[in-house]
Amino acid sequence: MDVLPFPALRRQASCRYTATCGTPLLDFLSKRFHYLSREDWAAQIQSGNLCIDQFPAQIDQILQPGALVEFRPRELPEPPVSWDIEILFEDEQFLVLSKPGNLPCHPAGAFFNHTLWAWLKQAVKLPEVHFCNRLDRETSGLVIVAKNSDAAKLLNQALQQPDACKEYLVLVQGEFPASMQCNGWLIPDADSPVRKKRAFLQSLPKEMPQAESACTEYTCLAYHPAANISLLKSILRTGRTHQIRATLCSLGFPVIGDKLYGVDDRLFLELAAGNLSCEDRKRLLLPRQALHSWKISFRLPNRDIPVQYTARLPQDLRDFLELHDIQLPL
Repeated sequence: MDVLPFPALRRQASCRYTATCGTPLLDFLSKRFHYLSREDWAAQIQSGNLCIDQFPAQIDQILQPGALVEFRPRELPEPPVSWDIEILFEDEQFLVLSKPGNLPCHPAGAFFNHTLWAWLKQAVKLPEVHFCNRLDRETSGLVIVAKNSDAAKLLNQALQQPDACKEYLVLVQGEFPASMQCNGWLIPDADSPVRKKRAFLQSLPKEMPQAESACTEYTCLAYHPAANISLLKSILRTGRTHQIRATLCSLGFPVIGDKLYGVDDRLFLELAAGNLSCEDRKRLLLPRQALHSWKISFRLPNRDIPVQYTARLPQDLRDFLELHDIQLPL
């Protein structure tokens, strides 16, 4: 396990079993929580790290409907991450930071202490952590963190105003037009083997309850013909899950380094199974998705003062641009 740059937090998680019939505890854990194998879950039970309705769990226990499952491990290995975090602004209400391209914001799955949340709690000593914008683990750049719930409410409102603006930089394969405004809908991608993948449609063939409207503006900043790579600026006019990546992929411009919205979404499954080959990594061109939260502008709550924060492009993306002789005309 990597050495943490702060004192570790004790992982605690709980969930309610909501099915209508009983099931073996070990089956439930191994099917729902994939960050440990069946054998590892059995070891956790035998170590006394799981409780059912506040009593120590048994290896052969049957979960009954409504049972409360609690997991309190002493220590679990977590995937390595980058701690290259830079605080750009801080006052008594919120802070703005730039996170690296290999660090989750929230605890989830195998990640708990190896998260931006844990770093803010332990290294920055924030009693409360409220993320006002969320980035995927592999997306680098600006994150706004409120220090209390009142500040979070005001900041979220400010970020939703028409004059607020979120700008991203993204690298894609293909020659992108000079500019494009994409108005349409995000829906589940029925053609993908990955359940969470989304697709962008400019119009809906029929009414779909799961469809979300999406509007994204793209500007091509540079194109390298030999590498067939475009550098884009993207402005979000709506804030949907995977909006930039899903839209670009559906338009035929796969995001470089993206296992889900890149050249082949089956690479996402290979990565999850630990089977990503050297050839797969060559196809991706980058170890992580080439998406960077670059600029955020809004008016400060209660002060009506316009502010803009900028996170410079991280070293891995700057190295990639230099390698492919792509200039950043900014």
